[in-house]
Amino acid sequence: MLYASALVIILMICLFTASLRKKADIPVEYDKKEHRLYFLYPMAERLLSITGLKKRLLNKTDISGKIRALYVTDRQEYQVRLYWYKRVSLFIIVVFVLSGFLLIESFQETLNRKAYDNTIKRPGTGQGDRQLVLSFLMINEVDSKDVYEDSITINNKERKYTDDEWDRILESAIPYIERNMPGENVSLEHVDKDLNFIKEIPGTGITVDWIPQDPRLISEGGRLITENIPDGGADTLVTAILRHNDKKVEHTVSLTVWPENPDKKEQLYNELEEIIDSIQDETAADSTWKLPLRIRDYLITWHEPKSSKALQIFMIGIAGTALLWIFMNRSLDDRMKARNNQMLIDYPEIINKFILLVNAGMTVRQAWFKIAEDYERNIKPDGNLIRYAYEEMLMTMHELKLGVPEASAYEQFGMRAGLLPFMKFSSILVQNLKKGNRNMVDLLRQEAAEAFQERKETVKKLGEEASTKLLGPMIILLFMVLAIILIPAFISFRI
Repeated sequence: MLYASALVIILMICLFTASLRKKADIPVEYDKKEHRLYFLYPMAERLLSITGLKKRLLNKTDISGKIRALYVTDRQEYQVRLYWYKRVSLFIIVVFVLSGFLLIESFQETLNRKAYDNTIKRPGTGQGDRQLVLSFLMINEVDSKDVYEDSITINNKERKYTDDEWDRILESAIPYIERNMPGENVSLEHVDKDLNFIKEIPGTGITVDWIPQDPRLISEGGRLITENIPDGGADTLVTAILRHNDKKVEHTVSLTVWPENPDKKEQLYNELEEIIDSIQDETAADSTWKLPLRIRDYLITWHEPKSSKALQIFMIGIAGTALLWIFMNRSLDDRMKARNNQMLIDYPEIINKFILLVNAGMTVRQAWFKIAEDYERNIKPDGNLIRYAYEEMLMTMHELKLGVPEASAYEQFGMRAGLLPFMKFSSILVQNLKKGNRNMVDLLRQEAAEAFQERKETVKKLGEEASTKLLGPMIILLFMVLAIILIPAFISFRI
């Protein structure tokens, strides 16, 4: 992880430096609050170009359509590019920060990697056994290329109690022995793997010694000596001696051993575990014990394995990046939902203005221009909130000024709005232009009445959504008040 994260950071710095030359190709007019990562946009543009994603992303019609709907009169292609550069810039920031954390964490792990000698401090009496994970390196003294490196989990056993500290019933441990003795074997009638010779019964204070009937088949540690087992198997006995102070019970178990051909590595690891168990038994009363430094022709060096925090940080960062990417899609959908609700709220007002102006003697074109120009002159400059319905009307007015036929301009207006009421409005206007419909005003009045009802439903729905969003903070405040009241009460009553 150390080298990988360092490589990512170096590549990103090089890409950022190289992209500074491309800054002239990036739009220079932007909203500083919305585009705080503008300094990374050249790098984002360069990254998209190198990976070949630029054309594919810019041509995504679903995203581009939503952005064009949100930026009606504000250089739509320009806004599409800024949107994708913003998303990629956020991705770059997350990757850079993640790589920085990984680099720091990996560097600290390298510095803090603890080297062990072969001395292990044993837990004190009553502290319980401790699991100790250590890595080891075995190097053959004769052949230096013969090397084994791995990790092993050691049960660092606590110091044994004196005889007067034990007071458990011996016979209760026999069923526990019979259940755990097979180890990984299916049954004692077919034993082809090492037996589980437990050294003590948890929670009873009973120690267990094992005496195989035939040491040539089974060692004292429960390891099968496979080279001495005949092909057809062999019946044998194992006696478990359960001790508790001056009491002693012998329990004999019959079993059948079968040969197995473990590889060299498995034999070495089994011998290593057996040697560790033997050392712990010999030094049970000592406060420390030493790990073996040699097995057969191999020298062993011990050290703690590398921590996995870096990998955890990496996985969390990847998940966070994916969630951020999904969130930006969700954010765009939320903006589109707000835009549609706003247009539905403004729709009755637009229809009523239109009816008023047409009844006053204006043509459809003149009424359209009047509504759009009033918005552009009086409403738009006064506030930061854009009214999307009026922006669409402004867009249509500019098209009409450029010579686009009225029918086509009104049809495009309905399609861009993407909402059924606006489509009906545009179809009424187009029908009036093509067929000279005398009942246009009556149709618009009917449409205004329906739109007003829909507006009330929309406002009611938005109010319900707002109250639902407030429910979460209200619950949090409730728990805070309860904590402020109850905690002092519990303390005063010493609960």
